[in-house]
Amino acid sequence: MFEPTALLARLAVLLPRPRVNLVLYHGVLAPRAAWRADIVRRLTPVASGNADARETPARAHAPTEQGSGSRWADLMRRAFGFDVLACPRCGGRLRLMALLEESAVTRRILRHLGLPPEVPEARPARAPPLGDRAA
Repeated sequence: MFEPTALLARLAVLLPRPRVNLVLYHGVLAPRAAWRADIVRRLTPVASGNADARETPARAHAPTEQGSGSRWADLMRRAFGFDVLACPRCGGRLRLMALLEESAVTRRILRHLGLPPEVPEARPARAPPLGDRAA
């Protein structure tokens, strides 16, 4: 029905522009509104490691100056509701000590710790339970 270029021209009009938000907020819900923190509240876990959640102002979620390395931990905390950087033994904060990029160094450390340096072989897939099979 359409020529190829005419179809593409009609489809291109329907696509949003890149890097432009589709939902814009104005007034007290605008990103830089002075009263936004008083209006919009988010649920965050208590910093002491307690599983209960409490309401805190949105400005508590301001980006820290730690860099982009801690963004994944913040995403995990918001998505799954627990702090991945909390030490399971003492409750203190975990931090990155080293990043191992060479496999030879990693193998040497694993051998020293008495752990196998090879990746374990994948197990074969199991059959579905007998109750799910058609008779």
